[in-house]
Amino acid sequence: METKKLDFAETLKDAIQIGAKNAPSILAAVALWAITLWIPYLNVGTTIAISLLPTELAKGNIINPLDIFDGKYRRCMGEIFILWGLVAGALLFACSFLLFPAIVISLAWSLATYFLVERGKNPIQALKDSNDATYGSKWTMFFVQLVVCAVLYAVFFLFSWLCGIINVGVITSIVMLALMVVFASVLMAVNASFWKQLKDNVE
Repeated sequence: METKKLDFAETLKDAIQIGAKNAPSILAAVALWAITLWIPYLNVGTTIAISLLPTELAKGNIINPLDIFDGKYRRCMGEIFILWGLVAGALLFACSFLLFPAIVISLAWSLATYFLVERGKNPIQALKDSNDATYGSKWTMFFVQLVVCAVLYAVFFLFSWLCGIINVGVITSIVMLALMVVFASVLMAVNASFWKQLKDNVE
């Protein structure tokens, strides 16, 4: 089986297309998640749903924001928590080696949650499959995320600066919150492109 490696320009273009097609739905889903984040138990399901949203975006369908309340996401929370615990522990340990290994591991395992739920893998196998799927593409993933984050941060600080000059108080807070929702939404489209292109690198 030929291993696909990400192309920087193609990935950016694909992420933009995915994001543009689903922009209102993604924004609504992220906003609903943020609103319900304080509700015990419900927040577990919506958080898992949001983390898996890129897999739905990668299928090319228009998503329904209300799907984040589907009970199916709470059914897999045990396996998800085991997986996230393993990742968090490894990243914490990797940070003791001056951060760079943590960045590599976070990229290598960035698709693990998707493999766990979409392919029914156990947590350890999901980590292995994610590492195999991203092999040879980690630098591209890093630079795509770097460029996207740099643009988003520039927009964020520009609006912050303008709002600070205008001194509009409550409106500033609303604009900042809206920008954070947009930030999360754009990153979801990027992750959707990663999953769409790399998921078939492993069986």
